[in-house]
Amino acid sequence: MGPIILSGFEAATNADILQGTRLQTVPAGGILTFELQSEVSTATASFAVSVQMPNGDTPLNNVRVPACNPNAAGVIDERQNLTVSFPIMQGGHCVFSATETGTSTLSWRVTYTPA
Repeated sequence: MGPIILSGFEAATNADILQGTRLQTVPAGGILTFELQSEVSTATASFAVSVQMPNGDTPLNNVRVPACNPNAAGVIDERQNLTVSFPIMQGGHCVFSATETGTSTLSWRVTYTPA
């Protein structure tokens, strides 16, 4: 089995982004990598994300996502984005949620790499 790469664009709060995708249930133990970029990140407009692992751990809990500079919807700039990786066990459901404040957009990419 090779990697699974998902990507998307959120324009509103989403409580479970991976629900209904190929990563709704992890096929085997491995690593999940999240790459995240907000269009804007100000006191009045931003996105915050949380990740809850299948065992209940929350390595990301309402973490504000950095903005792209200059502001650009749909862009994930590796020089400015938030990138985090977590080990994950087979069969679990990882809850990846995003909360919008004000008006912004969130670009995301999740890569599953088998161990």
